[in-house]
Amino acid sequence: MKLINTCCIFILLSISAFAQETIKIPDLGLEEALIDLNYDSNGLNGTILVSDAQYIVNLNINSPLENKYLTNVNSKIKDLTGIEHFPNLTRLDCSGNDIKKIDLSNNPKLSFLNCSNNKIEELNVSNNPVLFALSCDYNKLSKLILGSKPELKDLFCNNNRLTLLDISQCSILENMDATGNKEGKILISKEIYDKFSDNWYKDSKLSYEEKSGTIVEEATKVEVVENNESNTDISELLGNNDQPSTTTSNSNETSSASNYFEKFKRSVVGEYDKLVLDPIHLKNNIDDISKKYNIDPQKLTNWVAQNGKLNMTHVNQSKTLYNVDSSNSFYKKFQQSAVEEYEQLVLEQSYLEKKKEEIRKKYKVKPELFDSWVAKYGKLSIPNHVGESAESYLEKFKLAIVSEYERAVLSQAHLLSKKEAIQHKYKLNAKELGDWIHELSRIYRQ
Repeated sequence: MKLINTCCIFILLSISAFAQETIKIPDLGLEEALIDLNYDSNGLNGTILVSDAQYIVNLNINSPLENKYLTNVNSKIKDLTGIEHFPNLTRLDCSGNDIKKIDLSNNPKLSFLNCSNNKIEELNVSNNPVLFALSCDYNKLSKLILGSKPELKDLFCNNNRLTLLDISQCSILENMDATGNKEGKILISKEIYDKFSDNWYKDSKLSYEEKSGTIVEEATKVEVVENNESNTDISELLGNNDQPSTTTSNSNETSSASNYFEKFKRSVVGEYDKLVLDPIHLKNNIDDISKKYNIDPQKLTNWVAQNGKLNMTHVNQSKTLYNVDSSNSFYKKFQQSAVEEYEQLVLEQSYLEKKKEEIRKKYKVKPELFDSWVAKYGKLSIPNHVGESAESYLEKFKLAIVSEYERAVLSQAHLLSKKEAIQHKYKLNAKELGDWIHELSRIYRQ
């Protein structure tokens, strides 16, 4: 019997010890994010329980200083050490941080990775066979190892330092952007190239080659070229010696081409603006802010209509109406000011004198004596109300709320995702589209 009890105790202690086994999380910002997302149950101590890590499937820690779900994260994440022990991780979005390296060798279930806008120099996803979407653009990548990727459909590795990109084992790569890298080559399978290359985008610095060393002749693609010279000879553009009949005809043709290009630019930027201000996205943020401050959604919608800047030309995200005091601060000041105003009305001097007179007569007390009693034992005092009115603080509260709503709507991650969608749809260079948005967008100036 003693032997059985001893064995039971040993088993229970072993289970308990395993349950409390931890994984080191050296980066403070990462652990704060895990706590905010309710993944880390043992508090801010530099670790996460193994039992907690097993439940992490989707990890969204993008743009932590702007992410509404990461309210307690006070710095960008620099180190992802620890996530290699998250065995069931399938989706990771860590874009918009200061990460320099990332180890995903022990995350075989990973199917989606967005690590854009970091400082990563090397990325190896060869041990992630079910990856179907990879965005690693705007890093410092000099090496990207893909390996066999039978599920990879989307690859965005633009604006890095790559000189070699091997996509020969990406058998269903439908979309790719490799613009903005260094001079080098992209290794391909001719069969895959013939099937999908219409949706692949690169600039002249990179050339397509088969692994055998054969250079692939690219099909000529029509490119829109903006011509700033009004006196360009149309015959040169047409590549023949047939001159237009008159100078007027030449001018009209050039003008027409320029007009259509301008219309195209405006149409592209207009589509970008519509994506950014998608009604569902706007409604979701209205609902979030309404719940946060316990405001009727329709009332908040009215405030936005009255005080918002989203309908004005060139919203500048770097400037907010009230970036010192928070919305909650203004609301508390409004409450305090309203109560002070109420007390001023209740404790109005003539009213107090009237009540003192009633009590003095009731108990037949001399005025001087009763005044001394009030001074000695009374708890009421007329508030000394100074400063702004409740209405003023209410207006500031409204403006601060609307400002917070607009910052949420125009979050950097949201703007970047919509910009990338338009960029890939029209096969535009990232800088080119950025310049168009800067020039023409009605909601956002870069």
